Amino acid sequence: MRITSIDIVGYGKWSDAHFNHISDFQVIFGENEAGKSTIMAIIHSILFGFPTRQQSIPRMEPKNGGPYGGRLTLEDTPMGKVIVERLKGKATGDVRIYYGDGQVAGEEKLTEIIGEIDRNTFEAIFSFDIHGLQNIHQWKKKEFERYLLATGTTGSDALLKTAEILQKKLEALFKPSGRNPAINQQLKKVKDSQLAFQEAKKQNAKYELLLVGKEEERARQTELQEEKTAIRVELDTLNTLLDLWPIYQEWKALSEKAVPLTEATFPPDGIIRLEHLQLREKEWQNQLIQLEERQKNLINKNNFEHTAFFAENEAEITYLIETYGAYNERELQQKSLEKEIKYYQTDAKQTPMKWTKELDQKVLRIKELEQINKQQQHDIQLELKLTQESEEKLQQKIDKIETNMWDNKRFQQEKEKINSKEKTPGTKSIVAVGIFLVALVVLVIFQSIWSVAVVFLVALISVYLLVLTKTPAPSSNQQILAFLEQQKIRQEWQQLLSEMDIIASQIAQLEERQSRINKSQYDYQSELNHLFDTLAINELPDENWEAIVQTYKEHSEKNQLAAELTLKLEPLAEKQHSYQLRLEKLAVPIEPTSIEEKISFLRQGLLYYRNNLTENAKLAEKMEQVTMQLNLVKQDLLLVKKEKSDLLEQAKVNNEDEFRVAAMRVKQEQQWRERLILLEAQLEPDKRLALSQFSAQEVIKEKELQLEEKLRKIELEQENIHASLAAKNHEIATLEEGGTFAALMQDFYSEKSKLQQMTREWTETKLALQILQETMRSLQEGKLPKTLALATDYFNHLTNGNYTKVYLQENRIQVESKQVVSFFPEELSQATKEQLYLAIRFALIDVIHKDFPLPIIIDDGFVHFDSARMVQMMQLLQKRKSTNQVIFFTCHQETRKYFSSEDIRVL
Repeated sequence: MRITSIDIVGYGKWSDAHFNHISDFQVIFGENEAGKSTIMAIIHSILFGFPTRQQSIPRMEPKNGGPYGGRLTLEDTPMGKVIVERLKGKATGDVRIYYGDGQVAGEEKLTEIIGEIDRNTFEAIFSFDIHGLQNIHQWKKKEFERYLLATGTTGSDALLKTAEILQKKLEALFKPSGRNPAINQQLKKVKDSQLAFQEAKKQNAKYELLLVGKEEERARQTELQEEKTAIRVELDTLNTLLDLWPIYQEWKALSEKAVPLTEATFPPDGIIRLEHLQLREKEWQNQLIQLEERQKNLINKNNFEHTAFFAENEAEITYLIETYGAYNERELQQKSLEKEIKYYQTDAKQTPMKWTKELDQKVLRIKELEQINKQQQHDIQLELKLTQESEEKLQQKIDKIETNMWDNKRFQQEKEKINSKEKTPGTKSIVAVGIFLVALVVLVIFQSIWSVAVVFLVALISVYLLVLTKTPAPSSNQQILAFLEQQKIRQEWQQLLSEMDIIASQIAQLEERQSRINKSQYDYQSELNHLFDTLAINELPDENWEAIVQTYKEHSEKNQLAAELTLKLEPLAEKQHSYQLRLEKLAVPIEPTSIEEKISFLRQGLLYYRNNLTENAKLAEKMEQVTMQLNLVKQDLLLVKKEKSDLLEQAKVNNEDEFRVAAMRVKQEQQWRERLILLEAQLEPDKRLALSQFSAQEVIKEKELQLEEKLRKIELEQENIHASLAAKNHEIATLEEGGTFAALMQDFYSEKSKLQQMTREWTETKLALQILQETMRSLQEGKLPKTLALATDYFNHLTNGNYTKVYLQENRIQVESKQVVSFFPEELSQATKEQLYLAIRFALIDVIHKDFPLPIIIDDGFVHFDSARMVQMMQLLQKRKSTNQVIFFTCHQETRKYFSSEDIRVL
């Protein structure tokens, strides 16, 4: 069912609004408070009635008091195209349904259009918004079964309500742990009266024994009665089997015969059709003999036996004779060309490619690259050799200097020693003068003889130190000279190292040039290899590559000349072959000979035929008529033989005798089948199964006698028990005549009777509920597993394979991830939870689609989806539009990119 237009007379903010040409996947875009939810609400109201004032759903009547209601145009309904109109009237509105043929109906026909579905079920499955998507964790198995049942049959709501009423009645009658239900209270009364009754009975031991014996005998009597009833039933069954035994024996014999029978392939009315074909075949054979005799007589009258041949093929024979000279000339040309081709192909090898000017240019370019690379390689090798020789000479000098040169540590030590010796004489002079001045100060202060002696002694020491300072040691001069020599050697060594660095830089530059030349050489070699690969030359290119390529070129040119000559040869060979075919097709009536002999025969025969043309014209005309009639008779005869062969093949036989035997067998098998069907109608399957348990009729009779004997013994035992019970009842009645005991007993049995009556009522209610539940289960059998399987497929697709299973566990929905981890819906993310809810909705829609092909209406249900989930969702909705119309309300701009402009309606 599809909604193709929505006309709003007055509903909420909308008044006199029209939305036409609604597509299979219609997007209605609008900002907040643009009226999207109002459009969705009026669709619900028109299909299911305006909300009553007692319901929590707003009625959305126009604030200005104008007209209230609208209409929907529906297509692809069981009634075809209809218009459903609902206007203000009674509480839920007045409905009019306009059919395509002009008829008008009321609300009673609405269920024939949309099916037995109520508003709650429709909104739970087909119509939803973001709030509905967030309640998936509250769904249990009971909700699934309710929705599956509510969409499973007509009047399903009544079944559900009746089940609820019966369940409440059961709970009002009895609860296992309750106190207030009627049966619970009555059980307490019976228990109290029973205790009082049993207390009175204890006063009489004989009374107890009598009651026990009475109950035992009653139980035995019941047991015997049940056994007696079973034996009577079995006896009746055995009597029936005895009556059916002859029929069973006949059915068994025919069944054994019918088992090996294959499927009948004998054609209907086979014998009649065969005799008719035989008669027609005989008639055509007689006509064939007569026509062949006439043809033979006409041939004998004609003196020239090949007249018919030349008459039929005169034009072709004339053409072959006239073009024979050209045939001979072409034959000579063909042989000449074949010799030339053989000459060129004798020494030439096959080349995969044709030689072209581009290949010549490519070979020339490779030669130039080879010469340039060789010259550059020679120059760079020479420069590199000279530079390396200079480097070796410098290295020898450096090695020679390094043998006489101090190491850095020793050089630094000697340098420090020389620097310290230059400072030491000045220091000693200062010390001497200082001592002498100190002595003079002492002399001035003390002015004694000892002071004079001390000053004199100090003066001598100072003079000695001054003299010692001015006289340098000979060994210090040699060390300075050695140090200066090492300093000079080191300066020369550093100069040589600088020259070595310059030469190393030159060698690096030369090696870089060498690398570029090697790359150029590699490019040259690659181009040469590519040339060999292009020419499909299996050899590797070497120094003689030019000779190999030149040889390839010569062979290719020879092959090209041979190919050009072959092209010239082909038209000649084709014409020669065409001439030979025409000559062979002529079927010259002589023994196979050469072409020259055939042409000679044709030339002579044509001359003779033309000389006798007038005489043979009449004979030829008659011969043509007879031949035509003969061909027609042969065709008819072939058709008759073909029909007869098909008839035998259909019967799967090889000759007519086998066909007749098969016909008799099929007739007999048909009689057996008819009799077997009649017998099976008299023998029910359970009767056949029961009879198959017995090997002979005597076995049944023997069992019947055994049961009758057992029945006689049971009746005798029953009579004895009946007499014993009468005696015990008399004794019990005598003992129960006491007033208190009798009152207690009456009260106990009265309360017990009331309990039994209540129990009977509870049992009847329970049975009714079980029957009703069984009926509901049979209606929804197979739907719940199928729904969960479909929901699994949808959820797996929407989550890109992250979840592999949706199932019910502990009366709740659970899902299983690809890591085999189970989750309840509330444990999932909000977007994943909404994907689960959508998967379950789509599964329910698929299951009930046959009975309820209703449109899907969505009001911004995907606001929590990211871009990847939104793409998957839109792809799924695009697929669903082929089975269910989809109407999508949204206020989000980013969703518009998934639809074409034709599918978007902006409010």
